[in-house]
Amino acid sequence: MRTIPITRRNLRNLALMTLTTLWPPNTLVLARNALALRRREPWKDYVERGEVTLETTADQALSWICRSQDRVASGGVGDYEFHGWTAGYPEVTGYIIPTFWDYHRLLGRDALAQRAIRMADWELRIQKPEGGFESLYEGEGRPPVVFNTGQVIRGLTRTYEETGEGRYLEAAVRAADWVVANQDPDGSWTKAGYLGMKRTYDVYAAAALARLSNVTAEDAYARAASANCEFALRNQHTNGWFDLCDNVPEGNATPSTHTLCYTIDGLIETGEALGEDGFIAGGERAARALMDMVESNGRLPGRFDSDWRPASRYVVLTGSAQLGLILTKLYGRESEQRLLQTTLSLADFLAFAQELNGVGRNRRGGITGSFPIWGRYVPLKHASWASKFFLDHLLGLRTALAGTSPGSAPTPAPDPGAGAVGPS
Repeated sequence: MRTIPITRRNLRNLALMTLTTLWPPNTLVLARNALALRRREPWKDYVERGEVTLETTADQALSWICRSQDRVASGGVGDYEFHGWTAGYPEVTGYIIPTFWDYHRLLGRDALAQRAIRMADWELRIQKPEGGFESLYEGEGRPPVVFNTGQVIRGLTRTYEETGEGRYLEAAVRAADWVVANQDPDGSWTKAGYLGMKRTYDVYAAAALARLSNVTAEDAYARAASANCEFALRNQHTNGWFDLCDNVPEGNATPSTHTLCYTIDGLIETGEALGEDGFIAGGERAARALMDMVESNGRLPGRFDSDWRPASRYVVLTGSAQLGLILTKLYGRESEQRLLQTTLSLADFLAFAQELNGVGRNRRGGITGSFPIWGRYVPLKHASWASKFFLDHLLGLRTALAGTSPGSAPTPAPDPGAGAVGPS
């Protein structure tokens, strides 16, 4: 019954995107991407050449998310499309919250903590009566979805840990109870999953349950997370690739690096939270196979078939950032130089893309869905989740280079001259 309204909305958005390509700033972005494709590896050693530093590129990404939160004005974070800002995105705002707490601890900027609390308070206001959170943007009237709800659980759990305020934990528990109640006997989620699909990358939501189980000592959350990881591993090939790993049925034969990395990271994170080495091993097997696909200049094709053959010419920038983050985690466990070198090359590519598409105030510092910007993964959009994972990637890289954990260090004293990142 919802197919016709959704189709109309998609056609309207397509028409808007087509028309707005004629607006001069949008035309300039398209031209810059076209020229970049004609140049020979302009992203190679981009950071090392001194074009940017890891610190400045992270600061720009933080500023972009702050600007998004201010423009959306609800407390949530949205995306910037060629025709303007979207409404807040509950799922993405949910997992941006831990990123902002991490950077608050790293930089000592109280404004980042206050922004994380505003995000969490917005999530409390929009939680569904049954405990879940709606998919996609606020106000579209979509039903709650397990994956999206799991990402909000991340943000609420972390905000409880940082503030000690029980309302955040109570909301996280209500959400987790709803997720557990909707789990299928085989460990997957279909009836409360996007499009009713079985998907291996739901393990990234399972990881949120595993983390919450450590906070609440609720075994039901750990059992549900373990069951979902076991489901994912049953759908893993011996070469590391995963079946059922895209968010639409026609994509399962060649899943994107974004959903592949959700699966990898979810297995590793759940394994670490629950002390299950088998989950970590499954994630690492896929991570190393994907690392082998990263070109020496940092370019990573956006989709792969079951033999790890590239299935797209465009790059899914979110997936590149996620892989960079994953490799820094593995580097923290194994100190293998190749892991660090690959994540540095991925950072070069992403930093180049950030600058390339940073035309105008609303784009500066953000990360687009694809390179080139018209690639088939969320085309013509600065995606908030891409900036989130780029920030996580950069933080993991800084941690790897420093050889310390940001979570183990005391929070630095606020710099009175630094103020907030972006508009307050």
